[in-house]
Formats: sequence, C-alpha cells, structure tokens
Amino acid sequence: MTGPERRLPRCEALVKALRHSRTLRDLAPMECGIGWPVPIAVIQDGGPRVFARLPLFVLRPDPAGGADLFTPFATATLDWSSGRLVEYTDLRFKEPHRSRQEWAHPIGRFPHPAVEGLSNAGYCALRTRLFSLYDEFFAAFSLGRQPDAATASGFRELLGRLLEPCLVPSYRRLAPHFSRQYLTGDHLPHEG
Repeated sequence: MTGPERRLPRCEALVKALRHSRTLRDLAPMECGIGWPVPIAVIQDGGPRVFARLPLFVLRPDPAGGADLFTPFATATLDWSSGRLVEYTDLRFKEPHRSRQEWAHPIGRFPHPAVEGLSNAGYCALRTRLFSLYDEFFAAFSLGRQPDAATASGFRELLGRLLEPCLVPSYRRLAPHFSRQYLTGDHLPHEG
C-alpha cells in the first residue's frame, strides 16, 4: 500500500488478524477463504456479548482468472470486544450426515455476476464499506440495540451484492435467523 496506511474498519481488521493467525494456519488449508461474518449476540453476566461467526471455505484460484468456491468446511467465532478466537468448528465433523462429496466439488465461482465488472479497487471499496456497516451492527448489538433502519437497509443491499450466491444456502443453514433478516433479496438463491 502506498502513502499513509488506511485505517481498517474494526471488523475488517479482525478478519485480517484471523487470516494471519497461527490457529488458521494450523487448522485450515492455505487456500482458505473467509466469508462474511454472522453477528451473534448473547446475554451473559447481565449484558449483551457479541461474537462474529465467520464461515471458512476453500477458494481455489484458476490460472485463467477468478476462483472456484467450495462449501464452507468450518466456522471460526471471534469475541467482538477482544478479537479473541472463542470457537473453531469443523463442519465436516459437526455435520457427519452430510456427504463428503459436498465439500469435494466447487459450488460456484468468484467473481460472481454482481461484482465481475468491478475493478479491484472498486470491489475493495465496497468490501470496506460493508465492513464499516458490520461495525455499526456490532456496535448496536453490543449496546443491546438493533441497527437503525437506514444502516440495516444499506447492509442488506451491499451484503446481497457482495455475498457469493453459491454460499447463500450455507448461510441459511449456519445462521437461519440472520439469513431471514438480512438475506432477503429475490436475486439470492433459496435452498430446496
């Protein structure tokens, strides 16, 4: 990066720290992609505690450009206030009823149609904007509140554009409440 280092939204910085963590290096394949966070708020010790659950999936680059995406194989959950990894769940172990074939073959491609015409800088700008909206979500949840309507609307729109459509069924399975609230666009695939 040239010039002064840009300040990352907190959520983006947490994802970046997870990517470079020893835990992820030890448990995940090198071509691990990290999905968009799912906020989880729980009441603990009389107040709200907020966590970010991140789906992990294989992202296999194609020499011709783009990359194949695979079904999430694990989730990593971070404590929002400290950034500490509080849970790593291997979905292949947790969901033994699912066929091994589900993780063996690509389910989609990146870039997907909603972002394929963007420049790298344009995509990164939208990505950072979405992470900024996540920061607003996590801040509201930390106070026991819901984000305001304008933030929620902008979040829905941007997440609907940036989330890889092939991963939507996984989000619906991993986070049904979050998905019902924020993955509401008609352009998103539905399971079943």
